[in-house]
Amino acid sequence: MLSSGFGGAERSFIDTVHSLAEAGHEVQAICDERFGHLPLLEGVAGVEVRTLRVRGEWDRFAVWRLRAYLREFQPVVVHTQLRRAASLAGRAASREGIPVVAKLHNYVNLKAYRFVSRLIATTRDEERYAVKAGWPRERVQVIPNFTRMAAVREVRRPESERPCRLLSYGRLVEKKGFDVLLRAVAKVRASGLPVELRIGGEGTCRAALEALRKELALGEGVEVGAWIDDVPKALDAADLFVLPSLDEPFGIVILEAMARGVPIVSTRTQGPSEVLSAETSFLAEVGQVASLAEAIESAVRSPEGRQERARKALVEFREYYSAEAVVPQFLEVYRELSSSS
Repeated sequence: MLSSGFGGAERSFIDTVHSLAEAGHEVQAICDERFGHLPLLEGVAGVEVRTLRVRGEWDRFAVWRLRAYLREFQPVVVHTQLRRAASLAGRAASREGIPVVAKLHNYVNLKAYRFVSRLIATTRDEERYAVKAGWPRERVQVIPNFTRMAAVREVRRPESERPCRLLSYGRLVEKKGFDVLLRAVAKVRASGLPVELRIGGEGTCRAALEALRKELALGEGVEVGAWIDDVPKALDAADLFVLPSLDEPFGIVILEAMARGVPIVSTRTQGPSEVLSAETSFLAEVGQVASLAEAIESAVRSPEGRQERARKALVEFREYYSAEAVVPQFLEVYRELSSSS
């Protein structure tokens, strides 16, 4: 993982490293030295952490360093996350004769993936995109994202004595649709339903979102930009999780809500449309305030309905999106590529 931020792809990287090590495999985790969550990897049994400074996809020195790390560790396969890692580590691994697996998190130009042996799409839509872009169908495989967040044993009963607590979190950027969510909450409140909202995260739109909160006179009970250190605790305190994204290739946050048994309202974006259904969530049209407000109202007015959807979502999480369900699929790909290389 050669980025320095911390979004869904970086979370996927850390979860994959931990899961492979717990399964008894030796893992070399290579990161940019500016990666802010290195402490989550250091000191983990079975994990060797290596860092380097990457200046860009053109960085030949980074390729040289990566080759040195690979020669020292002698892995049977290299697994990359995001475009920069696929490009640089792909070049390094190909020169060392090591097969490369790349996880596709976004709809990016696939030229940077030319040294990749197997492309992992997280959804059928990403698979279609890759094939349409010219990627050989036999070299792309769909394996969904997963989360290591502990799943609850059962969905808790809804509380009706207080306002319904809404939670949403992610990077505070335009495509996440938090402005649409604020306007939808204002509309829900105007209908007479008492709701509270907590939006967690940091990003370039924080000041604009705070200004919009004031413009809409949302006042107390609506918080923007609260950093969430303990995600399970935040989810457990929520009555409803809302994903208002305008563009979401997958959305690992919805898996976290599913795992904790929190009912979900989501827009019909690419990833959530494949993970969720009307049986497991309340769905709204992308970018439409009225539609999102209607979905939230439906969930708030139907405590038993949202509880039943959360139950079904929890079952689907365990079956399809837990580490126990997904990691063996990666291991099968690794075995296949390493045995044929």
